Amino acid sequence: MGIVVAGCEAPPETNTKPRFTTPDSTVIAQQAKTIDQLRSRLLESYTLYWPLISSEYQHELLPSLLQDPLHELRAFGVDRVAVLLRDGEATEEELQLVVNHLRDANPDVRYSAAKLLPEINISGLPEYVANSLSHETDLRVIEEELSFFRTRPNPKAIEPTISLLSFAPVESAADTLIVLLSTNDISEETKIRIVKIVQRTRRTNNIPALITLEAMLGTQNVKNKLIRLLNHPNEETRVAVAKGFASSGFAAPLIERASNPEFYEFALIALQERAGINSFIELMDLYQAENETWQNAAFSIATSLDTSSLLRADDMLKRIELNELRLIILNSVWENAEDKSHAAKKAIARRAVPLMMKSGDCVGALQMLDVFGESLVDEDLLTLRFAAAICASAWDAAADAKSTPEPWIEVWQSTLRTDSTTAAVIKQQITLRFEDQLSVEQRELLGIVQADSTENIEP
Repeated sequence: MGIVVAGCEAPPETNTKPRFTTPDSTVIAQQAKTIDQLRSRLLESYTLYWPLISSEYQHELLPSLLQDPLHELRAFGVDRVAVLLRDGEATEEELQLVVNHLRDANPDVRYSAAKLLPEINISGLPEYVANSLSHETDLRVIEEELSFFRTRPNPKAIEPTISLLSFAPVESAADTLIVLLSTNDISEETKIRIVKIVQRTRRTNNIPALITLEAMLGTQNVKNKLIRLLNHPNEETRVAVAKGFASSGFAAPLIERASNPEFYEFALIALQERAGINSFIELMDLYQAENETWQNAAFSIATSLDTSSLLRADDMLKRIELNELRLIILNSVWENAEDKSHAAKKAIARRAVPLMMKSGDCVGALQMLDVFGESLVDEDLLTLRFAAAICASAWDAAADAKSTPEPWIEVWQSTLRTDSTTAAVIKQQITLRFEDQLSVEQRELLGIVQADSTENIEP
């Protein structure tokens, strides 16, 4: 029996192609381009049609827009809140949502939110921005947040700003820290820490703002080493040191150079920072006639003095006849004299009232003295009150201060030589109030004819 060989088909060829293929880089690039185009078209549509939506409907849509998965639309939402804010229509909820985007995962959205910070005013904003600054990595956002604190300084921003002194943007961080420290106190330990960071950073980045910080916060030994830089050929360096010395009240090297206009105003600032009567005495040595900056410095120091020192300062200003400045200072001190003693207030009034009357503010002078009420028993102050009342034509107040005719007659005589009209009014008041008290000599002096009290009897 023969063997039958069954027929069979040839085996299939082996399939070497993978079931799933990986697109090449060209395909990937094309897909990415398509996605970008779609995103762009979507954003263009929003940009084109959003302004056509009613304001009420915009408010309804904004919360969802600000939380959209596409970061382009979240950034667009921030920009739309900016428009509403400038039109005075943004709600506090919308502004809070914008601020929350300082923590957005996308740096472009964070940047959009940070740019709007100067225009936002909601509760807790500085603290929130400070916390954001401590975690931020995008330089654009950091710059905006630092700029925010240069206009709205807050102590919470000090530590995150210090940490940026060793990294970019160093100059912006240093400028911001100068502002923060000008309005907030820090411990000596923090000052030492900042100076160490600044000195280390200056080895590779010796910018003026860092020099200012070192001059501001350094110990006396550090400051002494920096004095030589006041003679540096570079103007920015000289100014940086002077600015630091001035803000810390280190006046001596600046006063030595005050004949140079470049250092004069810094010397004035340093004296104001140090304050005290000795600073005022040194300020007098720097006096320049009709210099508004000097007068502002004199006001700043004088109004910070205790009453005894204030009177000394007033005497110095009186000697150079700066009566207008004296009155401005005394009035300011008077307005803030709630905590001063009764004696201190009287001392201020003794100086201020004559200046007020001389300037024509007779009513104000009288009102200042009226504050003392029945406690005003000092003869010199009663005399001042009488003079102020006469000056203000407050005749009852004048009679309350001086109830005898003698001082009235004296005022009438002195006024007669300069203002006959006013003198006539004063004479009339004397006649009305004191006719029965006048002596014969006083009547003759005033030209008052006494009526004959005897009756005429006809024969």
